[in-house]
Amino acid sequence: MRWKQLLLLLLPGIGLFLLGFVKGKPGKSGFDNAREEIVMRQIAHRVLQYSGDSSSRVLSPERVNASEYRIPFETGFSFVPDSLVAIIGRVIRENQLPDHYIVNVMECDGDKVIFGFAILGSEQNNIVPCKGREQPVRKYCINIRFDDKKSSNQPVYLLAGGLLLLAGLIYYRRRTDKADVLPADTNEPESGPFIAIGRYRFHPDQQLLWLDGSKTVLTAKENKLLRIFAASPNEVIDRSRLQKEVWEDEGVIVGRSLDVFVSKLRKRLEGDERVKIATVVGKGYELTISG
Repeated sequence: MRWKQLLLLLLPGIGLFLLGFVKGKPGKSGFDNAREEIVMRQIAHRVLQYSGDSSSRVLSPERVNASEYRIPFETGFSFVPDSLVAIIGRVIRENQLPDHYIVNVMECDGDKVIFGFAILGSEQNNIVPCKGREQPVRKYCINIRFDDKKSSNQPVYLLAGGLLLLAGLIYYRRRTDKADVLPADTNEPESGPFIAIGRYRFHPDQQLLWLDGSKTVLTAKENKLLRIFAASPNEVIDRSRLQKEVWEDEGVIVGRSLDVFVSKLRKRLEGDERVKIATVVGKGYELTISG
């Protein structure tokens, strides 16, 4: 049952982790490529509209590589850099393409770059030179190169998944450290095995500790520890043995966990001054019961 509870707690984190890895996979589907090409045509259409051209054909964009496009134009046009930056940025945002990209405006009959700018996700990081300088009428091509790695949500999904996994594990450990509460009997069971610890009557099978008619419900780990101590009163129990027998099912032993639970047990046993859990430096602990 506890494994089912743990799985339910961890499922959201596992899901986000898997989504993060899927988002981080290289390559795009044919649908994604076709959609991006349509967006490139939309950019060309908006640029022509801006220049007052409503009759020239919108030519097919050329895919240079997986993350770069070249948009050719049939006729020449003039542009102001500020306006071109705004037009391209608006179309990219509207269609939710990656928000990290570099644009170079080139003469179509050569490789000379006339104007270029870089959008890097924030105003302070963007690089937009030559603002306000109107460019002459020429036959231009626009190259747009995207940086998919920078705009990917993969780190966000992985971080969120990791935090959810951590939160689920912490919550699960706290739940298992709490007592599996049994029906609240008002009287101590008349039958069933118990261990006398001074004036205390310890019922390990029920995780109960009774003293003068008062019941204390132990957590699972408190119960395991007290069972070991009660089996060997007035004997030193090695730390390594306690850690192994109480935490071995979890596979991980947290350094201070044993000390924390011994401290909790000491408080549980404060009702009888003859019962103590003593620290034996360099060795472990000893449950002492004085006459």
